[in-house]
Amino acid sequence: MRGRQVCWSDPKLQKLAKQFVPAADEVWRLHNRKELDCLHFQGFCEEGHYGGPNAHGTTRQGIYCCTPSGKFLASVNTTDPRRMERMLREALAEWKAMPAKERLLAYDPAKRRDEIQRRERQYPEDGLPLRVFARDMPRKAGKHKALPSDWRSAAWNVDSLWFRQAEARTLLPSRLAKGRAVDWPAAMVQRLVRHNLVDNVRGQTNGYAASHVQIASLRTTVTNVAKHLVTVSFEGSSRATTAGVWPKAGAFDSVAGHGRHSRGVQTGMLGTATYDTKTRRFVTFELTAVGTRWGQTRYNFRHDDLDETPIGFAIVFDANDPGNRVAPAEMGAYGW
Repeated sequence: MRGRQVCWSDPKLQKLAKQFVPAADEVWRLHNRKELDCLHFQGFCEEGHYGGPNAHGTTRQGIYCCTPSGKFLASVNTTDPRRMERMLREALAEWKAMPAKERLLAYDPAKRRDEIQRRERQYPEDGLPLRVFARDMPRKAGKHKALPSDWRSAAWNVDSLWFRQAEARTLLPSRLAKGRAVDWPAAMVQRLVRHNLVDNVRGQTNGYAASHVQIASLRTTVTNVAKHLVTVSFEGSSRATTAGVWPKAGAFDSVAGHGRHSRGVQTGMLGTATYDTKTRRFVTFELTAVGTRWGQTRYNFRHDDLDETPIGFAIVFDANDPGNRVAPAEMGAYGW
């Protein structure tokens, strides 16, 4: 989120960070699973800011410093650069005071890598791994509530959308000739609409159940064929909405403030792509979805922004983007 980015742009933190090996991961899995990397995290997180006898709910979210052997050094959950700086200095002091033999594991963790069954192991190497960027679009004065003058005005988020090779091929007509067209299979377009066209601009949010989807259509049309390269265009629309019990304005995380209201996203979609018949892979893919969002969920920071306002999504493929390998947030619903 934006606050984290601002925090880490601090020059003192950037200098200190060079003395650490950074890693980022999804905390729920680390805190709850019993795989090797999760057990490693669980071995030190209880000594941190949310652990111990006064444990803060179920989360262990935050920034932790530990040794490769899993010994706790220091932790904090903040976007304040000065608090972060103090935590890093405390961790370095603990590291320097620690005997060298306590810093490393007694075994080579690379030899046990196969014990870890992460979602990333299902990465579609020969398929279509897409990145989905979400952001608020400009608001019209007098029609929409103005964006707040803080980090939320420039907030954006990113998720992944994966298709296996056979799935990606179903997005194209069976015969690749100019003018040929086909509708995306329901399962493929719903994967996008339910799990990616969601209001996660400012934070974490829920996807939609199939019953929440009112419109989910995408049509592919072949616009040109030049030897083994096929150019196509996309056009479609989406609408997903549901009523839920979420915090009301001013009651971000208070049970007493919960109230029932509607939330949803509606978009129109346009795009283009290029498919290589030799490699049977897409080489370019660009799809935009622009429309409106309304309502909120518990952790997406819309508690004071419930009205219908503009939102936009960019769904793109970049073969050189290492972020492609980050598994989709709702991949558990893929059925893979």
